[in-house]
This record gives sequence, C-alpha cells and structure tokens, in this order.
Amino acid sequence: MSLLGTTFDTRLTPELRQLQIEIEGYAKAYGLDFYETIFEVLDADNLNEVAAYGGFPTRYPHWSFGMQYEELKKSYEYGLSKIYEMVINNDPCYAYLMRCNHTVDQKLVMAHVYGHCDFFKNNAYFAHTSRKMMDEMANHGSRIRQHAEKYGQDVVENFLDRCMSIDDLIDVHSTAFKRRPSTARYDFSPEEQESSPRATRFQSKEYMHEFMNPAAKLKAEEEENRKKMEQAEHRYPERPEKDVLLFLIEHAPLKPWQRDILSIVRDEAYYFAPQGMTKIMNEGWACVVGSTLIPTSSGFIPMQEIVEGKLQQTVSDGSKPQKVYDWARFTNRRTVQVRTRRGLVLTGSHNHRVKMNDGSWKQLDQLCIGDAVKVTGGQNLWADEPYQVNWQPEQRLTLAEIAHEVGCDIETVIRYRAGVRGKHAEALEPLVAEYETGLATMPGRIATRHDVTIPNQVDTDFASFLGYLVGDGHISKVKRTIGLTTGDEEQANAFADLVQQLFGLTASKRWDDGRWRINFSSRDVQDFLTHLGLTTGFSASSKTVPDCILRSPKHVVGSFLRAYFDCDGYAGKQGVILSTMSERMSEVVQQLLLNFGILSRRRKQKDGCWHVHVNGKSARLYADEIGFGLVRKQQALQLYLDSHQHFKSEKWDDTIISLKAGRADVYDVSVTDTHRYAAHGFINHNSYWHSTIMTQKALHPSEMIDYCDHHCGTMAPYRGRINPYKLGIELFRDIERRWNMGQFGKEWEECDDADKRQSWDRKLGLGKQKIFEVRKHYSDITFIDTFLTPEFAEEQGYFSFKYEEEGKQYVVESREFLKVKHRLLANLTNFGKPWITVVDANYKNRGELLLLHRHEGVDLKLSHANDTLANLQAIWSRPVHLQTIVDDKDSILSYDGKEHSSKGVGELDVPH
Repeated sequence: MSLLGTTFDTRLTPELRQLQIEIEGYAKAYGLDFYETIFEVLDADNLNEVAAYGGFPTRYPHWSFGMQYEELKKSYEYGLSKIYEMVINNDPCYAYLMRCNHTVDQKLVMAHVYGHCDFFKNNAYFAHTSRKMMDEMANHGSRIRQHAEKYGQDVVENFLDRCMSIDDLIDVHSTAFKRRPSTARYDFSPEEQESSPRATRFQSKEYMHEFMNPAAKLKAEEEENRKKMEQAEHRYPERPEKDVLLFLIEHAPLKPWQRDILSIVRDEAYYFAPQGMTKIMNEGWACVVGSTLIPTSSGFIPMQEIVEGKLQQTVSDGSKPQKVYDWARFTNRRTVQVRTRRGLVLTGSHNHRVKMNDGSWKQLDQLCIGDAVKVTGGQNLWADEPYQVNWQPEQRLTLAEIAHEVGCDIETVIRYRAGVRGKHAEALEPLVAEYETGLATMPGRIATRHDVTIPNQVDTDFASFLGYLVGDGHISKVKRTIGLTTGDEEQANAFADLVQQLFGLTASKRWDDGRWRINFSSRDVQDFLTHLGLTTGFSASSKTVPDCILRSPKHVVGSFLRAYFDCDGYAGKQGVILSTMSERMSEVVQQLLLNFGILSRRRKQKDGCWHVHVNGKSARLYADEIGFGLVRKQQALQLYLDSHQHFKSEKWDDTIISLKAGRADVYDVSVTDTHRYAAHGFINHNSYWHSTIMTQKALHPSEMIDYCDHHCGTMAPYRGRINPYKLGIELFRDIERRWNMGQFGKEWEECDDADKRQSWDRKLGLGKQKIFEVRKHYSDITFIDTFLTPEFAEEQGYFSFKYEEEGKQYVVESREFLKVKHRLLANLTNFGKPWITVVDANYKNRGELLLLHRHEGVDLKLSHANDTLANLQAIWSRPVHLQTIVDDKDSILSYDGKEHSSKGVGELDVPH
C-alpha cells in the first residue's frame, strides 16, 4: 500500500507482526478491551507528515498543517524530539510506528498503543465520538476541496483560518449534560406569559392575608419581574451559551458553504476534545465465566467464588501446582462457548486464550472448527482435608419443655391438648400451637421422635451413601421418605447398612414389582441432605455432584463415583458408560475423571440421555482408581480389560466442533510463574499498560538497559508544567496499590495514627478492579480531584509553580497540598483555556454580539483576545464585545470591524 505518497510498503514486517501478536496477547490477557488495531510502519518524514494532520492522512488541506510539519521535521532533525507512537481513535484503531526505531521501542509503542485503544473504546468521555472518523475526515476534506474549487482557494482558506482560530469555543460537556431547556419562553400560552410577572404569594388564612402578603412588597416584586421580562424580550440567547460555534452556526449570517465549513470544524473539535479531557489518564492507562470449576488444593471450586472471595488457592497449570496471587472480574463481556469432540465445554471472554495442541495460544474468538486443543486434567490435585459439615437439626418444642415454660405439670399440658381449659390456658395456647405445627411437619410414620446421628464430615461411607442416593435414590417431601429403588439386592443391602451406620436408623426393605425398595423417614436427615444441596422430588435432569463431594479428598470422590456408577453406569464390550438425564452431571463427572487422569467422551443420545464413555487405557485406569462396588459390574469391566492385551496410547488433544457467541460476566486469576491454569479440560492463560506489559511480559533481559533509558526519557518531569505520562501512570499505580491494601474509605480517612497508616494493609486485592472502573468513568479533572492525595503529592515531589517576570523563570509558589491541587486543577479546567460564553446576541438592542469571559484568576492575553474578536466579528458581521477583567478592572474589549477598543464598565452596562 501507499500512504501520503510513500512508495514503500507500510505493512508490518514478519518480525514486527510477530511482536504485535505477542504484545496484543499480553494486553488481552490483562483484560484490556479494544477494537482491532492496525499498525503502519513509516519513516520519520512520513510520520511527521501524518502527525501534522493530527493522525489523519486524508484530512482537508490547510497551511497550518504545513507549519506543524516543518516544526516536527526540524525538531526531529535537530534531535530535540522524536515521535515514538501515534494512535487514532477509530474502529479499527490505526497506529503508526517509526521505521528506524529499535525493537525495544517498537515493543514499548505497541504496549502503549493497546492501552490507548482500550481507553478510547471504554472511557465514557469518548462514548459520543465517531468510531469511523477516518472515513469522516476524508469526507470533510472532499467537501472543503469542492468549496475551494467553486468559490476560490483563497476565499475558502481565509474563512477556514477564522473558523480554526476559534475551534476551542465549544462546550466539551454538552455531550453529557443537556444545556438547553426543552421549552423556550416563546412556547408558553398568552395566559402564562401574562401571569409570569406576578409576585410570589404565600397561602394564608383570610385574616392573615395582608400580613403574609403585604401589598407594597407584592407590587415591588411584580415590577422587578416585569423589568426582567422586558430585558429578556430584547436579548437572546435566553441563557448563556458556551458552545459559541453552535450559536454562530445557528444565528450568524453565513452562506451555506461557510456554515458547512464551520460545522466541519466544530465536529472535529468535539472529536478531539475528549483527548484533551483525558490526556493524563489516557497516557497513564481474559477470562472465563463464573461457573467454571477449577481444581484446587481445596477441591473443585467455581471461578466466581475464587475471585469474589480472593481465595489464595493452589491450582494446576497443566503440569504442576501453582499459587493464585491476583483476581479480576469484568462485567458484561462478549463471550465464546467452545465445545470439543470429546464433549469438553469452556465459556470465556472472546479474548480468553487456551493452549493449542502445537503449544501455541489462541483466543477463543480466533478458534475455528477443526482446531486441535491441548487437553489436561488437574494432575490429581484434590482437597487436602475432609469436608467438614456444620449443621445442627432444628430444635422442636416438647411437651415437657412447654410444662416447664408455663410452670405446670405435663398432665395439664396433655389435658389442654384434649380440650380441657384451666387457669394456664392462656399461657399454654401459643406454645401448644407451636408444638402442633412442628408435629404436623414430622414424618407421618413416626409418632415419637427418635435420636438421629448426623455425620460431621464427609468420609468414604457418607460419599457412598450420596452416590447411591444421587444415582437411584429419592427424597420425597410429599411422602416424607428417603429411599432407594434398585434391582440389585447387593446394592439394596449396602444402602440399608449405610443408613444404619451413618444415621442410626433402620430402613425398611421390600420387594415390589421386580425391584427392591429401601425407605426410611427422618425430618432431620431430610433437612440435612437438602442443606447439602440435594434435590427433592423428580429431578433427574437437574441432578449434579454435591458440592461437598467436589471439595473432598481423592479417595472420598472415588467412593462417591464408585457408588454412583453402580447405579447409572455399566461395563461391557465398549468399556465403561455412564448414562444420565442431567447434562450438568455429565459435565462435572467428566471433569472429575480428568482429574484422575481418565479421558472420556461425552455425548447426547437420541433418547435425550447423556453418555460419558470411558474405554481403552482410561478404562484400565478407571478400574484401578475407582471401579465398581457391584460384583457383576466389576466382573464385566474386568472381562473387557482382559479381552484387550494392549491398548493404543491415548492422545491428550481434542478437536473443536462448535463455537457459540454470547455475553456474560467473566472472571480471571493470576497464577505464579507460568500464568496458566487447568479448567474444564483446557489449559487457560491469564495475565498500565505499556510498563506493566513490558516489565512483566514482553521485555527480554538484553533489552532492559535500552528500555529504562527510553522509558525514563518519556517519564521525566517537565519544568513548569505537567508530564501527563508521568502523572498518569504513577497515579494509576497509586490507586492500584491503595485499593489492594484497603487504604480508602471512612476508616482510612479518619485514621490519624501515623504508624498505623504506615503499616495499613487489609490485603483486599481490589486494585485491578478499581483502575478499570476509573478508566471507564473519569476525566483528568475528576481523576485528579478524586485520587490525588497529600501522600502522593509529597512522594512525587509536586509543588505549585508560577512564572516570575523579573527573573524570567518558574519559581516554587507553594508546597501546600491544597494549593498544589488547586493549581493543577486550574491548569486542566477547560484544557487551561479561557471559559467563554455568549450572553447577548442583541447587545444594546443593536444586533451586536456580547461574550463573557469567566475569570479564573488569570487575565486573558490581550493580543490573542483581539485576534479572536476580529475573527468572530468577521463571522458575525456586526461588532463583537467581550466582558473580562483587565488589571483587576471589569472591562469590555470590542472590535467593530475596523478598530479595537477597551473600556471599563459598571454593573448596569452588562446584562447578567
């Protein structure tokens, strides 16, 4: 391709393209979210040319761009400055690299660019900007060239000069705030207009009316209102207009082509405005869904729980255990659900990366049907300790307790229940009613309460009981029974023995319609099991592995699976097959098997059941690690194994068969050393932004010196003004540090103990979440106003400077935090430019334009003010006036088209 007359290829070289892929991967892994980014490589001269056009090579022609180009060119040739990066807010984003830069510089620029692109896409102040500005700029250039051809180059350029000189007279906040009322004074009815001068009357009794609403006061107020209305009739706009350009477009006597050019200048001014409002933040600036089960040293835990609880778990990276040290959550992200031929399913953000079979990494949105991914288990990473059950049965009222509470004997309570009322009747009534309610909820087969033993931890026996119950068992609220139905007496007896052993209850056993039915009743046991998450009633399609099993050691999980496969699994010529109506159950069982090192294939059958199929070497491992409890099924499995002397080696890879887009909240953890973790059979990658990416990811040891040299040049403080790179990145780092340590909120603010504040660390780990929130909602002013602290200002050595005319140099004005902060905010307000509004377009009833300068303690530069008035007068075609303060005096600067004038004014000269 060719750019601005270049004859060389501006596309990335293969080496730079590989660097881009690497840096982009790191940026996405950190959670940055950006449009597609296209890099172009230019030499220094062409890059200066693009920079002179504001990054838009197809912009309209103007002599000021040529001046900017010459300034950039000379500055580069003399070694005074150098453009390292340039990025355009567009979809796709465009960024430019200088061809002669060192590799470390190109890495630095790419990392920095992705931070900008994330900011452009997500910061609220950029939300109104056009994402197709590259095309719009080209259209603007075409329209202005057409005007120049039709009306003359000099005429159009002269008018364009005037428009560009006032392009900062816009209302940068109008995109977020509604300045104009929905109705104007002209919209009121005649009756409303007539009544508007009336004075305020207070409601009162008739005899108090003269006192509450004195006639003289009402008359004076009505007269004042009438004067205000008369003044308003002769002046527009009704309220001050900060968007001077819009006012001129709507009301100035312009020709159509002039109005079009002024509109173009205004549109581009609003496009560039957010960059000025967020310069400091912008320069300073991958995941799975929450239900994803992660094998940890505390068992299988959902990702959402790990992140929200900031659990410092040990996870597997696919090869060995690693520690989690950071957590992140991102709301409403674009997601991709991946399904493999074996039935593995993973849902993550579109930029979440998984490991491919060839060892490379790919984003979910870059995967294709047929791609081969690496499959892994948790490498036998299980909970270290048994799951402890903290549950107590509900205490029910007894007759003896009622008698003791009321102060009577138990016979009195019994007679009351039989209908005999005595002196204790009133006290007995509510207690007996409570007793009757509790009795009504007890199992119908139990007339008196039996003592029940409740396990205090999940061991192998209780895991087997749960396996049977989840497989062929039931919990009935209607019949108030717990039971098992099976055709195997061996299994029926095992279940009945477990009921006796675990709970101290005797279960009934009977043969009914070709099946053994084991039943027992206990409200306490039923409450206990539902507390553990087991479902009641008919729930075959929604059953899953209980959470207490997922958080248990390996041998306990094995006992559960053995009993469960006794119910819903079988062995035969095809190996081992589990059949279940629950898709979720099939998913979780497949993940548990993977953690044992057992590969399986999961598929939905024509009858709606899900099969989890284990064969080959994995069937042998299943027999060794889990097996069956039922003799006949274990024998069938052994027969299958004996019929195969050798099994083919199993390949731990899989093929993508479907991809599905969606949206969801997503979660991520940072893992030490390898920065990856195993989940759902996949190896998942985790990871401000150029310094974070460079120092933690992209920088090679051999590049460290060059990086530090160039980075220090960028971060060096400026004399007498702000370095946005330095302030932005350091303040983001400070926010991340404070929110990680909990140094915010009322308790922190009110703590006046210096030693306590010095050692304050709540280990909240909220830093990353907070900086993403700040990136989205703040501008430079709110960023600094909210987060600049006295400690930060002192640490960074910030002072308030002023320029001293006598010595012709900047001197320290103050070291006090509030003065430093005030000076900093004053320099940022309206980009440090004057705040000008239109207050009267019919000044002195002569159609002249009056503007007001909101004085913030700094006088206008008179030469600039006079030039601006001259350009405004040429557009308005009538005299233009500006009220301001000159040498501490209220003054009006004027230009009538021939000469400038200035005079002091009194309050009556200027409408307020």
